[in-house]
Amino acid sequence: MSVLLDCIEVAGSHFEIGLAIGERFAKEIRHACKTYRSALKGILSYHDSPEGQAVYRELVDLNRARYPGYFAELEGIAEGSQQPFIDLFLNSMRGEYRGYLRASHPGTGGCFDCSLVTDDVALIGHNEDGSPAFRDGTYVVHASPDGKPDFTVFSYPGFLPGNAFGFNSEGICFSIDAVQPRHVGVGVGRNFIARSLLEARSLQDAIERVTVPGRGSGFSFTIGSIPERRVVQVEMAPQAHHVLEIRGANVHANYYQELAGVDQIIGPSNRARVERARAILQDSPPVDAAGVLSILGDQANEHYPIYRQAIPPDRAMTFCTALFDLDARQLQIYTGHPTQKSQEFVSFVI
Repeated sequence: MSVLLDCIEVAGSHFEIGLAIGERFAKEIRHACKTYRSALKGILSYHDSPEGQAVYRELVDLNRARYPGYFAELEGIAEGSQQPFIDLFLNSMRGEYRGYLRASHPGTGGCFDCSLVTDDVALIGHNEDGSPAFRDGTYVVHASPDGKPDFTVFSYPGFLPGNAFGFNSEGICFSIDAVQPRHVGVGVGRNFIARSLLEARSLQDAIERVTVPGRGSGFSFTIGSIPERRVVQVEMAPQAHHVLEIRGANVHANYYQELAGVDQIIGPSNRARVERARAILQDSPPVDAAGVLSILGDQANEHYPIYRQAIPPDRAMTFCTALFDLDARQLQIYTGHPTQKSQEFVSFVI
């Protein structure tokens, strides 16, 4: 099923950018907040306890001090959409709150990457997967922050820009896979870290930004640098990280595949998608964009396909498929199935 991409162009201070996003997508953010509250019952219950209140204040103080601009941006989104800031902040920090909840579960499992770097091509392919509840609420932000690189990013309602995939005017492009380390806590929020990636001016700068000390949770980043023609996979956990230089084909889903020793939650879809993709790589590895898109569109596994449609037992769906071509300096977002509906895409010049 195709997803139409709504876009907004914004400029100014961090607060002004957030305010414009909040005002433009107020309806989507209000709807999302209702859904978030249902999904965050455990966090909200903990938040209401004395211990939870103390943790909340510590998280607010820490992240405001570390990233005052992004904090102001989130405040702007809250004000523009007329939603309580606390709701947006708690949802942004749900990865960091996992360790305070009594029960953890694998969730829907989301997103999948297939990268290919050879002498002939340099590509990052990404399926943006999530709950069907958010299928119609996503949008693309084109932003020109005061004194910082312009960026274009796929965004979710009520979140800071940067927790999906995008690029900036310095030629840094990226995609993100959520991961679920069990041992998380008070620290720099993964969504604030992801937002900082949009300001990276080189690949090394990008790596340093996503591995900043004092992290509270984890993410996995596939990061490309067009000027350097390089792609790396950075798996980031609270206390450790791993950087893999991509050469040839590489696939990744929602668990730590290279970073050893992380106690983590791995859902059945995560393993199934990677196993299927690795079988394809062994039998007929991709050599071009068509090959990458074929993997991203694969549905051979009846229960847990790579291209997802929220058919039980799988609970997630693929919203869109992104393909970064570093040599062509281009991002194509396929709003339908990337091979069955290959003409349904939107192009951006990086």
